[in-house]
Amino acid sequence: MATRIDMPQLGLTMETGTILQWLKQEGEKVDKGQPVVLIQTDKVEYEVESPAAGTLLKAAAAAGDELPVGSLMGIVGEPGENVATLLGAPAPAKAEPRAMAPEPTPAATAPPMAAVPPAPVRAPGERVRISPVAKKLAQEHGIDVATLVGTGPEGRIVREDVERAIAAASPEKAGVTPESIPLTGIRKVIFDRMGQSWREAARVTLFADADMTEMARLREAKGAEWERRFGIKVSYSDLIHMAVARALREEPRINCRLDGQAVRVRKEVNLSVAVDLGEGLVVVVIKDADRKSLGDLAKAARDLAERARAGRLSPDDMVDGTFTVTNLGGLGVEAFTPIINQPQAGILGIGKIMEKPVVLGGGIHVRSMLTLSLVFDHRLLDGAPAAKFLAKVKALLEEPAWIA
Repeated sequence: MATRIDMPQLGLTMETGTILQWLKQEGEKVDKGQPVVLIQTDKVEYEVESPAAGTLLKAAAAAGDELPVGSLMGIVGEPGENVATLLGAPAPAKAEPRAMAPEPTPAATAPPMAAVPPAPVRAPGERVRISPVAKKLAQEHGIDVATLVGTGPEGRIVREDVERAIAAASPEKAGVTPESIPLTGIRKVIFDRMGQSWREAARVTLFADADMTEMARLREAKGAEWERRFGIKVSYSDLIHMAVARALREEPRINCRLDGQAVRVRKEVNLSVAVDLGEGLVVVVIKDADRKSLGDLAKAARDLAERARAGRLSPDDMVDGTFTVTNLGGLGVEAFTPIINQPQAGILGIGKIMEKPVVLGGGIHVRSMLTLSLVFDHRLLDGAPAAKFLAKVKALLEEPAWIA
């Protein structure tokens, strides 16, 4: 029996998807679960699998077509089947979407331009592997992606490859910020979701300064050992993530979200972390963060960030977060008030660790200080549990002997 292949809904914000490439051609046999078509959403590329075994009878849409969620892309069945009724049938009802939402993004600094590598030799019909961000940039500047050499993972074309080509084609335009940024793609998602959060949430911000002096000493003393044990360099962000995950477990009231007309406190701690893509931002999710060791937490964060920038995230990497952490310390920001990643109840902003004079024991001492900004939705959470959570994070950062 012939079966539809429809444009899937991969998240709450997804309304349309674009067909990048058919991985199977009409008349080819396919197995159930075998990837048949590559699509692109605002955030990721995704290989849609065949819902049944058989033959690809019809590719109802072509590469480059943008289709609403639920629209027919193709039909799988047995050779000779009449597919006319399916071609004219309405799309089935949408499945319950899974939430994924970005938050505001800092501006990115453009990398220095290098010489453009020689054009690659590709076989006819060979798939061009390119990140969504790079593909969009190439389309905006009229760059033929088939002529580019990818420097990303597995030869994938990334943003920097396209920027080099733009610089070579129009040197006078290299590094120039466009005067008009269209509200499309991920920029449109950010526009809509941040506006909705700002209008709906009853925002309250709590600030606390954490003394990171002992944490800095611990990282200096054990950094080399951790790198040997874990095979990865542990950053301050990793240590902060671990402290936040433990605080969420010990003060779980803030680990909640709006669920219809109820506030649901989550038992699992799925830490959402903001990753800057340059042209936008995506929030990835470290599942069961409170159960992970420091090494596993650092590896998970690094893996998600690398795959986000290469355009290789799966939809599951961006959903079901219970609390968000966003860090602008690396860009020199001391403190800021982030926007809540709805339907979560709170978000923690991390600033820059700075040496400051602090009064201790009646004397003035220079200490490594970090400003924490906790923004929470007062509709879902009262001030006392929010303050207890922030105090717990501060205490864990200031007395880090608990970190193995």
